[in-house]
Amino acid sequence: MTASTTLRAARRHSRIGQKVLADRAGTGQSDVSLIERGHRVPSVDTLDRLLRSTGHQLIAVPTVGASSVQASATIADELDRDREDEAFRTFLMYSDSLSASDPTAKVVLTAAAPASSGSRLWDAAIAAVTEYWLDAESLPKPQWLNESSRAAAAPTPLQSDPYVPAPRPDLVPAQFLRRNVLIEGSTLASV
Repeated sequence: MTASTTLRAARRHSRIGQKVLADRAGTGQSDVSLIERGHRVPSVDTLDRLLRSTGHQLIAVPTVGASSVQASATIADELDRDREDEAFRTFLMYSDSLSASDPTAKVVLTAAAPASSGSRLWDAAIAAVTEYWLDAESLPKPQWLNESSRAAAAPTPLQSDPYVPAPRPDLVPAQFLRRNVLIEGSTLASV
């Protein structure tokens, strides 16, 4: 995960602006902005100080695959480019990374609250797949899964293909049904 994605997600999750963060960390707002936009790569010490100012901390854990924060940020970028097929591919890669991870890595990859992707449906899908894989091993779930914004307004297929019928509810995992995201469980099987 990049410093820009990590810092932006931590700041947004803490619901503080760049200026407030800069004041807390003893730096300039322009420095925070440059880091969040990926125009400046901070030292580990600087990133740690900034993250601590948001109430988060920097922890290194060996993992393979994407975290919930990375998946959401990449999906947001793909949706901004009108590339829903790539957003779906990112979603599946996130699901695959959780599926392949050991229990500790699953918890670590899902611990930090991802920033909104800009789409309530995709935010709900990220939450649902996170809960799905954590439930598969009865692992602890992060608080961000309980946020009301992590559910679609009405039952909606994740893939909007006019030639493919919506999944039957009996084939949709409970974690997705609760969030109004319609996707068959077989789609989550790693290939």
